[in-house]
Amino acid sequence: MPAKVMLLAIGLGIGGTETHIVELASRLDRVRFTVTVCTLKPDGPLAQELRARGVKVVSLDGMGKLDIRVLLRLLKLLRTERPDVVQAFLFWANVAARVCGHILRAFPVISSYHDEIVTEGKVVRFLDRFTLKWTDAIVCCSQAVSRSVVAHIGGAVDQHTIIPFGVDINRFASATALGRQELGLQRDGIVLGTVCRLVEPKKGLRVLLEALAQLKGDAKVPLFQLLLVGDGPARMMLEYLRDHLGLSRQVVFTGLRRDLPRIFSSMDAFVLPSRYEGFGIAILEAMAAGKPVIATTVGGIPEFVKAGESGLLVSPDDSAALATAIGTLLSDPARAEAMGRNGRGHVQKLYSIESVVKRHEDLYVRCLSSFSSVPSPSPVSI
Repeated sequence: MPAKVMLLAIGLGIGGTETHIVELASRLDRVRFTVTVCTLKPDGPLAQELRARGVKVVSLDGMGKLDIRVLLRLLKLLRTERPDVVQAFLFWANVAARVCGHILRAFPVISSYHDEIVTEGKVVRFLDRFTLKWTDAIVCCSQAVSRSVVAHIGGAVDQHTIIPFGVDINRFASATALGRQELGLQRDGIVLGTVCRLVEPKKGLRVLLEALAQLKGDAKVPLFQLLLVGDGPARMMLEYLRDHLGLSRQVVFTGLRRDLPRIFSSMDAFVLPSRYEGFGIAILEAMAAGKPVIATTVGGIPEFVKAGESGLLVSPDDSAALATAIGTLLSDPARAEAMGRNGRGHVQKLYSIESVVKRHEDLYVRCLSSFSSVPSPSPVSI
């Protein structure tokens, strides 16, 4: 019989981790595994996409971080579904899976970390450290995230499995570009783009707008516009800053879009100046689309963006360096095109979604084997 896998998420809104869960859940070998995706919060927009792909989705309808009823609902679901392995994603899901796994003692628990440990408060860190011992395996999306978890939460690097994000190469490489008018762009000029959740200061978008303001009127830099794709709490502030800097004709906000392959195909280059980043899946998608990238030397980004080969890397929070990098790339289209080709080849070789799914499948098998060979203690009564 196929092994039952439960993927536990906080929610299924638009984001890198959530997109990763959609691809993983829908691509696991159905002969070997059956999959249920469970969310602590109510359904998000990606839940319907999962169901359309034939994946079972269950929502626990949590109403906030302190809604203890979610744990009781999760315990009930786990007793009903009886999964063979549970993989959780991000802090609250990690902790919920660990607590329930410790109580039931019926399945291995895999915790997943997709960002560096930067902004978490003392209570969050305490809970993470305290429950870490109830984890059977830890997945980190990059070496940088693994080092951060060891430094701030505990454990050892050799306890971690590094599995990066992956992309469907063909989906991004073969997409048809959208029309400029449809995106609100001017008829002429280079299109510089970024795709992310609009949260500051993490994504460095204020720094990006300041860099564009420094390039304004530079005769050596070709005419260009910035396509800013995504939404989030910083949007109003960023729109105000755009107008304040005199960039209203150069910077276009699109809001949330799900036709990302066509969005990337409409760009000439991609930029994401994050202050911290566990991996940066949008950068990987841009590379899969054959676009040169400009990013920062933070987190896991330098692990897959080869500076000078597939893109340019600058220090975070440095608008002058970012402006120089943008101007350099836009002024040399031949070099930009070569970087785009190099990036696509690198992603195709090392970051295909098929290889990422296979590495998760191998981890599930190892966890099941190790867990079944250990005598099971009695469940904790509650």
